[in-house]
Amino acid sequence: MSALAPGMDYSRIRWRIDRSWNCELAAGSSLEPTRSSLWLLVCSGSVDLGDGDTTTLDAGDATYLHHALLYTVRAATDSRLLVADLRAVGGELGAPMIARDFAATQSGIVALLAACPVRGEMKVERPGVTEAYGELLGSAMLSEHQRARALDDRLPSTSADSVVSAAAMAMAADPIRDWTLADLARLSHVGTTTLVGRFRQATGLAPMQLLRRLRMRRAMDELSSSDASIGVIAARCGYGSAEAFVRAFRAETGATPGRWRQSSRGTSRITAKPTAATAASPAPTVMAAQTSR
Repeated sequence: MSALAPGMDYSRIRWRIDRSWNCELAAGSSLEPTRSSLWLLVCSGSVDLGDGDTTTLDAGDATYLHHALLYTVRAATDSRLLVADLRAVGGELGAPMIARDFAATQSGIVALLAACPVRGEMKVERPGVTEAYGELLGSAMLSEHQRARALDDRLPSTSADSVVSAAAMAMAADPIRDWTLADLARLSHVGTTTLVGRFRQATGLAPMQLLRRLRMRRAMDELSSSDASIGVIAARCGYGSAEAFVRAFRAETGATPGRWRQSSRGTSRITAKPTAATAASPAPTVMAAQTSR
C-alpha cells in the first residue's frame, strides 16, 4: 500500500491530534473508527487491515488511515493498540500509510503518547498542544513511510505491464506470505508460463526472485533498525528457518545478515553484491506502481 501521491508537496500538510487512547481488542473483533482519519500502533498482538486481501500489522507496526471508515481493522490475535484521532490538513492521502517497526524507530514519540495521552478537552484548554503532538506524529509517519519508499528504489520497475504489476503489488503488500506461482497467476488472470515470461521481460527477474528481493528489503530494514535475533527476523521476513534466511540473504547481497547489520550501523565495511535490480530502470518502483493504476 502506498499513501503518497507522486509530485505532491507534503511539506504543506499540517497535522493535528484531537485525542489519543489505548484500546484492547479480542481476537476476531474490530476497531470502530470514531473519525474519518485515524492513526494506530500495534503495541502487542497483530491486526489485519482491510477486507479480502488484508495487510497484517504486527507488534510495533503503525498505520495512518486517511479514510478510516473505508478500512476494517480486525484483531488477528488478542491485541493492544495505541490509537489517535490524527488528521492531515492541507493534503489528500490515499491508501493507508504503513510504517513497520515504528515503535522501535520512533520510540520517543511513542513513549510520549503513551505517557501523556491527548485528551479531548485540550482542544479548548491548550489548542497548541494538539497541533504540536500532531506535527510530531504526522511528520514521523511521513519520514518512516518515505524511508521505506527509498528502499523500494532497489527494486526493478513493474508498472509498464499491468499483469506484472498486479502480481508485484500483491507480493509487495504481503511479502511474508507463502506465495506460489499459481497464486500469482490467478491474481493476474494469466497462466504461470505467461506470468513468468512477462515478469522476466518487464523486470529481468522471475516472480520468485522478486519476492526474495522484497523480503530482503524488509530484512535489511529490520537488521538496521532492530536488535532482534536472526531467527526472529527470518520469521518476520517469511522464512521457516534462520538457515534458509541466511542462504537467501547471502545470495542476494553477498554478505551474511550479521555482517550487513554491522555495516549498516557503521561497525564494519562490506560491499553488497551487484544484483539485477541495479541494471533495471530505477523508477517507477514496485510501490510506485500502486499509485499509477
